[in-house]
Amino acid sequence: METHHELAALVARLGPAVLDDPADFRAAFDDHAPDHRASDGQVNLLTDAIRLGTFARVLAQLAEGARPGHTLDAQAFRLARLRGGADVMSARWALAALLFALGKVDEDEVVGSLPRTVLPDERTVLAGPLLPLALAPPSPEAVPTGARTGVKVAIFMVVAVLVVAALTVVAVLVSRGGGTDRSDPAGRAGPADVRFVPAGMVVGTGSPTADGVTAATLAGRTAGVEVGDLGAPEQVDDGSRILLAAPGSRLRTFTLADGPCQERPCAPWSAAGLEVVVAGTSVPVPAGGPTYVVAVPDGATVELRMDADGYDQRVSLVDGTATGRNIAVLVRSQLKVAIDADLVLRPTADAPLGPEAVRAVHVADARLFFFNGPTGLANPRRAYLTVGLSYTTPDDPSPRGFELADLHLEAADGTAYPRRDLSPDTPTPDPAFVVPASFRSGTLVIAGTRRVTTRTSDGGTGSVLLTLPRTTIPVRFD
Repeated sequence: METHHELAALVARLGPAVLDDPADFRAAFDDHAPDHRASDGQVNLLTDAIRLGTFARVLAQLAEGARPGHTLDAQAFRLARLRGGADVMSARWALAALLFALGKVDEDEVVGSLPRTVLPDERTVLAGPLLPLALAPPSPEAVPTGARTGVKVAIFMVVAVLVVAALTVVAVLVSRGGGTDRSDPAGRAGPADVRFVPAGMVVGTGSPTADGVTAATLAGRTAGVEVGDLGAPEQVDDGSRILLAAPGSRLRTFTLADGPCQERPCAPWSAAGLEVVVAGTSVPVPAGGPTYVVAVPDGATVELRMDADGYDQRVSLVDGTATGRNIAVLVRSQLKVAIDADLVLRPTADAPLGPEAVRAVHVADARLFFFNGPTGLANPRRAYLTVGLSYTTPDDPSPRGFELADLHLEAADGTAYPRRDLSPDTPTPDPAFVVPASFRSGTLVIAGTRRVTTRTSDGGTGSVLLTLPRTTIPVRFD
């Protein structure tokens, strides 16, 4: 019985869990398939596929919808590397045989992975010499004197054939050798420098090589960062070495770029004190970016963190999902909109008013922001909204602001947003409204009634009950 059929019988007898633990698998295979055809080397290879985690990786990737052929190719390379060799075909056969035992692939996938003899090219490392080191001469006692001449001719012919074969292989190697990037001064292809990245380590790999797609943005008071090119490759080539994840982990890649902030100009992302959080442990982002690779233990979370001004902002380096107290409004593309409107407001009172009571109102713009000085809102999903609003009167051309109580901001359903004075310790109000970070439109309302002090015609003072009629100004952000 072929080895993959023996494995399938073993799983049918003991269940799929027999392939979970390498020691249990080896013991069960020896006990239940004592007459197996597999060599000790093949059984060791099957056991290593389980022990080194590559078989578990294949199962996990297939569960995520990966194609079996591509997954086997990638993990076979990894398994061969982890075992310190380059026999990728044998490694692929072992993984395919284990998958066949679970019913994950057809028998053709296993048969197609059987090691076979091929002409070497730039991706092939020979397991032994092309030619025998020496040909053993025939024993004089075993060969009759009359036949020695014929034997010599046969030996000569064999040597000639082998030499021709060797020259053919050399020609193939020479013709293909021009495509290799790593070579010694003589032009011979050299092995790539392979480095295993320990779980939790972050390595800078230089300039970005992907398409620059931004997956998430973190924005603070003085600095911000854009996170893009999220990936989960089996290996990363940084131009000088091949990076592989240590057993029990997998690689995640990401690229950083300068992002938005409130106080312009923003500091570069390298000054934002960024950290990568792997399974709850923070690691500072090292130099060497802007593209990075991090080894993440299987099943662990990995995040990028920007902790500043009292806000622990984070995003997942798997899919860009916000996972911390992320300030939402500062990542919006439009934080200021021009209104540039002029209108006339005519107050009324319980006593006659002169023409100086008429107000010429100018509305300049509306602005969204989060920090009032160094202090932000308690809820990172909220924002401040201010409107540049002033008025003049015929007797005083100096722009003045409205009283805080006369200003209101209403939602489409008439709900009033909370109002704040951002400078309560100053004589002039600094009105702002607290709105959702996703605010798009509302209506600014000027309206109010209060008693004010007036001057009488004889130079004295009096008071009137002044009413500002309801006046509305639409506020809209695209």
